[in-house]
Amino acid sequence: MERFDCLVVGPGLGRDPFLLDCVSEIIKQARQASIPIIIDGDGLFLVTDNLGLVSGYPLAILTPNVNEYKRLVQKVLNCEVNDQDAHGQLLSLAKQIGGVTILRKGMSDLISDGEIVKSVSNYGSPRRCGGQGDILSGSVAVFLSWARQLILANEGNLIISPTNPTMLGCIAGSALLRKAASLAFEDRKRSTLTADIIECLGRRYNFSTARIRFYQWLEMIN
Repeated sequence: MERFDCLVVGPGLGRDPFLLDCVSEIIKQARQASIPIIIDGDGLFLVTDNLGLVSGYPLAILTPNVNEYKRLVQKVLNCEVNDQDAHGQLLSLAKQIGGVTILRKGMSDLISDGEIVKSVSNYGSPRRCGGQGDILSGSVAVFLSWARQLILANEGNLIISPTNPTMLGCIAGSALLRKAASLAFEDRKRSTLTADIIECLGRRYNFSTARIRFYQWLEMIN
């Protein structure tokens, strides 16, 4: 387990009881090894029914869509979603689950670790494609890993303040997906597919230099 930089749990998982039991054990092992975990898709179905899997784990990120977020709010806060106080409710939800980071997907992505709330509202695509959430969770995993590695490598001699790496990963991942989706829609319009967004990721971003630029961004915002 220690060989992993980050785990993404949920995309394509399904709800077979045996698989969910296996994933529960994997999450427990990842926590013991202090491995960051991004929970998406059916992983959120599992975690909502078993909050103890992630509760109190600051390296856990939940990425719910509208329906998944509603289920979380009903389970944890015992109320309905309040869009009039979206920031406050998200803050309370993340805090109530013990400081996990929640990326609430929507027209604007809202992100909170129970301490602060950030919004990413860069223009994306007016067309929603199945599988976009998988790109988001994977992108968040990459940026979270980079941010955490930089912070750990510079402990005692930090070139950036020890900002929560889960927040940094979510902000960067959300912005990246929105930019790629916007570029894909410019080319494909209403026929845009998730594969087109992935193609824009590779065409637009050189990941050999993206890491350096990400670190420069971290220094700038801190």
